[in-house]
Amino acid sequence: MAARFIPLTCSGHTRPVVQLSFSPLLEEERSYLLVSSCKDGNPMLRDWTGDWIGTFIVWDTYSGEVLHSFPHNHIVRTVAISPNASHLLTAGHEKKIRLFDLARPDAPPVLLLKQGSDVSHDGVIKSIIWDRARAMAVSAGDDRTVRWWDLRQQNETHSMSVPDPITSMGLSVEMETLCLTAGKSAAFIPLEAPHPTTSSLPEPTGPDQEPGPSHVVALKYAPSSASIHPIWADRFITGSMDDPWVRVHGYPFGEETEVFKGHHGPVHCVEYSPDGEMYASGSEDDPPLNLPSLDRTTSTTTISTHPKEPSLTFHPDHGAKIVLPAVPDMEVLAGGAPFNAIANDEKQLEDRGSLKRTHKHLDSSDVWLEGVLECYCCRPSIEIFRRSWREDSEFEDNAFVCKGYTQTAAQYYAMEYTIRFVGAGLVVTLLITLDLNENDKIVKLTDKWSGNDLHSRYGAYYLRRLGGKSVPWFISVPKYRD
Repeated sequence: MAARFIPLTCSGHTRPVVQLSFSPLLEEERSYLLVSSCKDGNPMLRDWTGDWIGTFIVWDTYSGEVLHSFPHNHIVRTVAISPNASHLLTAGHEKKIRLFDLARPDAPPVLLLKQGSDVSHDGVIKSIIWDRARAMAVSAGDDRTVRWWDLRQQNETHSMSVPDPITSMGLSVEMETLCLTAGKSAAFIPLEAPHPTTSSLPEPTGPDQEPGPSHVVALKYAPSSASIHPIWADRFITGSMDDPWVRVHGYPFGEETEVFKGHHGPVHCVEYSPDGEMYASGSEDDPPLNLPSLDRTTSTTTISTHPKEPSLTFHPDHGAKIVLPAVPDMEVLAGGAPFNAIANDEKQLEDRGSLKRTHKHLDSSDVWLEGVLECYCCRPSIEIFRRSWREDSEFEDNAFVCKGYTQTAAQYYAMEYTIRFVGAGLVVTLLITLDLNENDKIVKLTDKWSGNDLHSRYGAYYLRRLGGKSVPWFISVPKYRD
């Protein structure tokens, strides 16, 4: 059974959306903010549901009041603010990095320059990132170089040469990893500077090689932006200026696992939310864009048209059919069984206007949790079933009754193939009940669609039983025992 993912489209910009950035997770509200910058000259601040909050230069996030404007002699391409909001870094077409003291906005900025030079890079500076942990900054420019800067000593400490023109550089705060795109590759580089003063980006890692600290993935197209999953680090997303698609790739080897085709123009930027539950993409859609959006007045999911407007789109992450452990509808009863969960696809989008997030950290040693999470996230494997499911386990839902490993596993491998090759399916709410043995292995999983009772009248049970027996005829699964 596959889930259908409904993107949330945020209109408002009138020209291409060129950069996105999520805030860290806000501890009190368990939510986050999203900033988007655009060629229309009006950066926008949105909450995690996509609602517009304001536009800004340097602004007060509560009142929206502009606090200060810093003039430059040319286009500013990138900015970074310190964790305590005391300093600001700017860079762009002037090829210079400026460090402003926000407590003294009228004071001249400190220039971070290459040794013996009057510029920071020999080309336009595409991105600058603040390293919160080490009082460092990292910049990337059109000179095919990534540079690390010591903000205390105000000098360059390391440079890394890149063989192709750099198109973007972002930061996964949770993973402390730089996500860089250049040519037809995506590179993932540790945020902390290497020990030598100079280095070169390594060649793409082959399928038989072990990834190193700086890992490069070769792609079949030129990505415009990349972002790695902040929790699992098992996938990354990309956009491209060559087509209107957002792609999801496996990490570390880059196999393509999903393609989102909702945009109608080149995709400039992509980024995962800090909790990994969704990702956002910005494009320059030109034709009318027909995507599901949120109607706040009726709290229903509707189809709306945004004529000739660039779009900012939220995508529920592919790896979370059942969102664990981040939804308030989830209930885990002490003592092991039963386990009840509500998968929130369309329902969560409907409720987003008033939903308050609550996050719960579950014990990774719970073998039953691993078994449910991996199977419903379309990642079944023989190792998961051996660890989490008994060989004689049973599975039952509104369409099938399965007895034994072969029939049960076939259901989840069929779900994986449906998602991978079809990409569409039923939108349902799931009520899941587990029976566990003394070792917390799954003995039986009952999956009630929308919480409805399982069909049993007029011979329905025998039809479901026949369905459970027939799926292994078409879907082969690994043997439980070697």
